[in-house]
Amino acid sequence: MYVASDAYWLPKAGNSDGEYEDAFCIEGEPAARRTVFRCAVADGATETSFSGLWATMLVRSYCCSPQDGRDLHDQLPRLQADWREQVGRKPLPWYAEQKALQGAFAALLGLTVMAGAADEIGGRWEILTVGDSCLFHVRGAEVTGAFPINQAEAFGNRPVLLSSNDGANDELAEHRACAVGAWEPGDTFYLMTDALAHWFLTRIERGHTLHPLPDRLEQSQFAGWIADLRRVGELRNDDVTLLRVHVT
Repeated sequence: MYVASDAYWLPKAGNSDGEYEDAFCIEGEPAARRTVFRCAVADGATETSFSGLWATMLVRSYCCSPQDGRDLHDQLPRLQADWREQVGRKPLPWYAEQKALQGAFAALLGLTVMAGAADEIGGRWEILTVGDSCLFHVRGAEVTGAFPINQAEAFGNRPVLLSSNDGANDELAEHRACAVGAWEPGDTFYLMTDALAHWFLTRIERGHTLHPLPDRLEQSQFAGWIADLRRVGELRNDDVTLLRVHVT
């Protein structure tokens, strides 16, 4: 299979690039012939400390996992220890140290696309997700699936997130979602953090076609598109990340 992927991102309006707290990872070359392709996005919770660092660690762990992230629960203690070590190296005022003790939180969405056998057309895909970042599987002009949220009204203010604190993931097994499916040549997958996913689902529910979603853009064009959506009130002001994965 041949996979072409693009990544777009933007911090909140008024924030610098250094304040961007989402993260993304694409394993290997963004456009290449592969038998397995992995990518992931994560959305760090703004109200927690060093959530961008935690989000980055989560997406890298998913993309490097030989089990496509299915061993996430087993990997968490190592990731949590690494997060504490990195944060502990930073000189912080006392109040920042106290906040850091509460840990960081992030949503995670990972996608693995697998080539089929030589006599098959297409192949398989699977996702692992915790929280409210979403994947949309698009075939032609039709959304064939939305995971883990498929209705705009289902987005809430308190999604279950992955924590860098040892004892704060008690609900992980209950709220970790997995999905599998088949892809055909020409299919496209979109991975979006919550603000953009909510906008996309809202447009689908209102009967809009997919053409407003960018096909391939320069980063500056993506920034302008997001700024326009924010300006007219269609998109909540939040960090935004979009991965586009096209499979042939």
